[in-house]
Amino acid sequence: MFRLSTFAFAVLITALAKGQTSNLIIFSEMGEKFTLIVDGEVKNEVPATRVVATGLKSATPSILVKFADAGIPPVKQNAWLEPDMEYTLKLTTNKKGEHVLRMQGQAALGTSTSTSTFVEDPPATISDPAIVDPPAPSAPQGTGGTGSVTTTTTQSTGTTGAVNMNVGINGVGVNMSVGITDPLAATTTTTTTTTMTTTTTTTTGQNDETDQESASTPVVEEVVQRMPGYNGPIGCMSLPMGETDFNEAKATIESKGFEETKLTVAKQIGDNNCFSVAQVKAVMGLFGFEETRLDFAKYAYDHTHDIGNYYKVNDAFSFSSSIDELSTYLKSR
Repeated sequence: MFRLSTFAFAVLITALAKGQTSNLIIFSEMGEKFTLIVDGEVKNEVPATRVVATGLKSATPSILVKFADAGIPPVKQNAWLEPDMEYTLKLTTNKKGEHVLRMQGQAALGTSTSTSTFVEDPPATISDPAIVDPPAPSAPQGTGGTGSVTTTTTQSTGTTGAVNMNVGINGVGVNMSVGITDPLAATTTTTTTTTMTTTTTTTTGQNDETDQESASTPVVEEVVQRMPGYNGPIGCMSLPMGETDFNEAKATIESKGFEETKLTVAKQIGDNNCFSVAQVKAVMGLFGFEETRLDFAKYAYDHTHDIGNYYKVNDAFSFSSSIDELSTYLKSR
């Protein structure tokens, strides 16, 4: 009876061990075609730039990469793979010009779309009307007349109201009206309309004629739009995308099957909108590769409103080398 139980336990352990496998994805950064051999087994008969090896049972497989170009030395490396995980490695070169394998990311089996076949959809473009302040017309010219200057000022407040003011100083009339509240952005838009009257005085002498023109021009002070509660430096001048629009944008990016297409769509969205740092991190989380996250983080800096918080995107990286590369990039700007 004891021997039977021991045998049954051994069979159970063996069955469990067989059920725990891992996947390995290797791609060439420079586009070199290669053949992947894992533990002596050839995974692709025809050399390719990207190879997926599935169902790997060994936790410490021996990886051999042979290039189609015989002039490139093969790359041999031992790996350590946890069961039920999928690992992505990039075939690149080091500072000496030697080809090496570098980890790009890992994910639980079944959560990555890299081993499936997709039909690539055409990139979608999300375009929201940009917030454009109306240009201020030039001061009136000529021998008299009136002109108007309209200035839009945004303040962080949540109240509504109206203020009317009429002022007359030496022939200059000023009319002001205040009060429009945007409940979604928690900001109040104040519109100020100033009417100016220009008076021309002509003095005629015996031998010469002098024209003197005097005009009173009010000073218009521009107030920058800011996120509520944020007082740091601003990159993208408009406010970040609203919650509804951003959720729709995320869904569009996430629906794309290929990593490159996701990145293209994300950049199209950024070309027409401003992000917050929190939104940049959320988009980075949609990418499966570290390299793609770094690419988007570099791009998004110029399209982010609260750039004083940009250090927070470092939390979206898996490797410290990516943080160093982003920091070097931002310092070089």
